[in-house]
Amino acid sequence: MRKILSALIIIIPFAATAAEKTANWPQWRGPNGDGTTLAEKAPTTWSETKNLKWKLKLPGYGASSPIVWNDRVYLTCYSGYGAGSRGGSPSGLMRHLVCIDAKTGKSVWQKELKPTKSEDNYSGMGVPEHGYATSTPATDGKAIYVFLAKSGMAAFDLKGKKLWQTSVGSSSSRKRWGSSSSPIIHGDLVFINALQEGHKVFALNKADGKIAWQWGPDAYSSYQDAYGTPSLVKAKDKTELVLAVPGEIWSFDAKKGNITWYAYTNVGAGRGNVSPSTITGGDALYVFGGRPGSGVAVKLGGKGEVKESSQLWTSRNSPYVATPVYHEGHLYWMDRSGYAVCLNAKTGKETYRERLQSSGRTPQFYASPVVVDGKIISVSRNAGAFVLEAKPKFKQLAQNTFASERSVFNASPAVSNNRLFLRSDTHLYCIAGE
Repeated sequence: MRKILSALIIIIPFAATAAEKTANWPQWRGPNGDGTTLAEKAPTTWSETKNLKWKLKLPGYGASSPIVWNDRVYLTCYSGYGAGSRGGSPSGLMRHLVCIDAKTGKSVWQKELKPTKSEDNYSGMGVPEHGYATSTPATDGKAIYVFLAKSGMAAFDLKGKKLWQTSVGSSSSRKRWGSSSSPIIHGDLVFINALQEGHKVFALNKADGKIAWQWGPDAYSSYQDAYGTPSLVKAKDKTELVLAVPGEIWSFDAKKGNITWYAYTNVGAGRGNVSPSTITGGDALYVFGGRPGSGVAVKLGGKGEVKESSQLWTSRNSPYVATPVYHEGHLYWMDRSGYAVCLNAKTGKETYRERLQSSGRTPQFYASPVVVDGKIISVSRNAGAFVLEAKPKFKQLAQNTFASERSVFNASPAVSNNRLFLRSDTHLYCIAGE
């Protein structure tokens, strides 16, 4: 980052959004993109015979998370090439946008989305881990915005009619691991991290898909391992769009697209991956990622280049893929070795690291945890969903599995109207209490 641009950033909490008030879950990680929700409840235990309201076999595979708006669930799938690890021809790839009745689990409509560009091959250690439907849709209640990787961004009305489609690039990263970032919405704009595809961060006009602004670094190769979804941070006089990339944090004026502040960090520096999104809590921003993992807390309120002296702490604790959740002064996640981790957000010190009590395989996690009704719900890829108390003292409440499910769970949960929605590679589940 060569230019130093001055801006005073003072963080204040977001006000409750319309989505929050109407119990919608309109994007990845919920109403405010932070993995928490107000006034919702979810059962502590469930199975195929307990608290399962319905189960739906999906028309394809995928790792994207469900979103919910007014008793409609929307999600993406893919079929053909690579589906179920069966290979096939790249020309046979098809994506699907599906609308489901949240009360009954019945399909309302389905839209087939033929790729316009060839995707990275289904090979190696990248794409086979998640497939070709990784990006979670977003909605403002008027349209559904879907990131289709090299086929661009597209918008559909709530009945599935395409409104527009815009290219944001068709390149590959050096690793050819495919795409993962999800769109987020603010005001009249929809944002996407397309550093893989177009070497840029884009803001598109919701109405017509035209590019409102785009920003890309001079040295693209240094930043192409940034897989996370940007976060929105409310400043005193504007909203900031924040993205962590290997070795740096970028913060944009969300409306204008100029860099307002940035920081150099140890997270992902030296060609490491940065998959988790940034997290805000109090007056700090938290960034995790890399391999080996590391974390940093940055004091907000600086100008231009936020110097190392504004870093509150650094840590060697970090998830690899999942984004931690911030709750009452602590950061929580489950790591790839089957441990639950809690950090004190003020000091970065480990409050606990406890092995999860698993009645089967050692759990592995790609999905990000959510906090619902004082409980952390974290879905593992291979050993069910774990429920913990959202407190800085470890207490596991349950491990919940579906005995007949044979595919992996990569998607993060969605919660709406006291219903919990879990998506495996092949099925969508709705869980609710009596």
